[in-house]
Amino acid sequence: MSKYHIAVLPGDGVGNDVMEAARIVLDTINLDAEYIHGDIGWEFWKNEGNP
Repeated sequence: MSKYHIAVLPGDGVGNDVMEAARIVLDTINLDAEYIHGDIGWEFWKNEGNP
């Protein structure tokens, strides 16, 4: 079991680029983490509406 559980929520705009860069850094330091991906932001809301 991973020591950390990290939510990856890129959202809109530059979010995908920021998450990709953050993941490179975290992988470089060999962080013992599980990454949980989720959808958030305007584009997701337009397609899916309110939960």
